[in-house]
Amino acid sequence: MRWIRNVLKVKDWEKKRRARELEDIEKQIRLIEEEMGNLEKKMDELNQSIKVEFSFEKLVKFRTLLAKERELKNLRDTLIKERESKKEELKSIYKDIKAVEVVKGRLESEFMRKENAVEMLRSNFFYLIKKFLVLSLLIPALALPQGAIQKKIKEKKETKAESELKMVTKELEEKLKRLEEERKRLEKLKQVEPKKEEVPPDFQKLIAIFNRADTDEAGAIMNNMDPNLAAEILLKLKDSQAAAIISAMDPQKAAEVSQIMARKRAKKAP
Repeated sequence: MRWIRNVLKVKDWEKKRRARELEDIEKQIRLIEEEMGNLEKKMDELNQSIKVEFSFEKLVKFRTLLAKERELKNLRDTLIKERESKKEELKSIYKDIKAVEVVKGRLESEFMRKENAVEMLRSNFFYLIKKFLVLSLLIPALALPQGAIQKKIKEKKETKAESELKMVTKELEEKLKRLEEERKRLEKLKQVEPKKEEVPPDFQKLIAIFNRADTDEAGAIMNNMDPNLAAEILLKLKDSQAAAIISAMDPQKAAEVSQIMARKRAKKAP
């Protein structure tokens, strides 16, 4: 579950960065449109002035304003295209966050299901213990002096009780064995860390994010990540990007992650 929280943290950081960039572009577009509005007013005034009294100086000024207006229009059109591109990137990030949250919900449901299964096995265990105790009390009671018929009934009851006791004991042992196996499996499931052969689908998106991320911010995020996960991600990055991120990390954490990376490379070497 830790790797999912880290993915969501990175995605949230990227979402905020894209939103800030989009907001900056919107501000630039508004400023340009305001300036274009002022230019249009000046051009209208100058145009009216030229109609009343023509002069070469006014004509040159009008052409200068017209060139400035065209320049602002081109800049505005460029920013509008960039704004649309940023919007699409932001939409993609929101989709990625939703997808990761769906995976997170499924894993949480799976953990809950396992916990409920273990709890049910425990309940069954206590029920079998109770049944075992009742049978243990029943057997001595059958040992009281009785007549011949009662003795046969007693023997039959004792035989049946012993058979049932053996069956219950066997069932109890099997239940305990399954309970222990389920407990161990659940503990392993809780402690499992992403390995190369168990990398989830969203792990590739995480790698793409770190390949494009600012190295200082990426290094700060890596400082708070599990060192094994951090090493696995860095091994997948471009060498230059990985080296820059390690340089931006806390020296102690960087040394720990670098040692893990070295061990992983050694295992992969022929």
